[in-house]
Amino acid sequence: MERTVSADLETALEQVAPTRAQWDAWTRREQSLAGLTYGDLRRVLRTGGQDRKDELLGALVRATHSDPGAFGVVAACLLPGLRRRIARYAPTLDRQDALAVMVDALYEAVAGYDTADQYRFVAGALLDPPTRRLRRAVADQRLWSVHARHDTDPVSSTPGLELSAAAMLASAVDAGVVTDRDALLILETRIAGCPLREAAGRLGLGYEAAKKRRQRAEVRWAAWWTSSATPVPVRRSGGPSRREEVA
Repeated sequence: MERTVSADLETALEQVAPTRAQWDAWTRREQSLAGLTYGDLRRVLRTGGQDRKDELLGALVRATHSDPGAFGVVAACLLPGLRRRIARYAPTLDRQDALAVMVDALYEAVAGYDTADQYRFVAGALLDPPTRRLRRAVADQRLWSVHARHDTDPVSSTPGLELSAAAMLASAVDAGVVTDRDALLILETRIAGCPLREAAGRLGLGYEAAKKRRQRAEVRWAAWWTSSATPVPVRRSGGPSRREEVA
């Protein structure tokens, strides 16, 4: 199966449709799809009874296990459910970031779906893992926000010292938690306010790759800082510390 990747993932999913050859092959293999057009399938998934919806969506999931292109169709059919869950659980996340998180997890859910079992509420079974991933992303964002505010918060236990975001990231670089490029990407986009696309271009990264790289680095950094990192104070005056120079 292939993941659908686009600078505007939502628009890409809205436009997904199987080719005539694909649809013919799927309808030959899956009896429940026989006699239907793709338009018919989408209509039944919106308005049909639960048993019929489960039957058709299960057939599409089985199709993904033999035809990689079917995943995009599954994701397109589940787009209304993805949207509802983003609106409910992640209204503060960037919409494209939230959708990318969910589609990534949906890919894994579809790949691991046991088509030998006869489940009810197939859509729910497929959307639950992406929803859990989405809620973790929201929690990670909140954790990141807390740590980012340390850029101006004083270190109360050490008068005259404060912790900067640059020093926090440099500590993570020294510990091997994030790379120099990860740290620079976070600093430029989260602290300096540089657009992600512009920062990605300067680092020789594509937009989607930079977005995923930043997200994963922030998760690692936040988890490490919370569990085991010892804050490295930075002097208010005088020359820069070694950690400031690294960042």
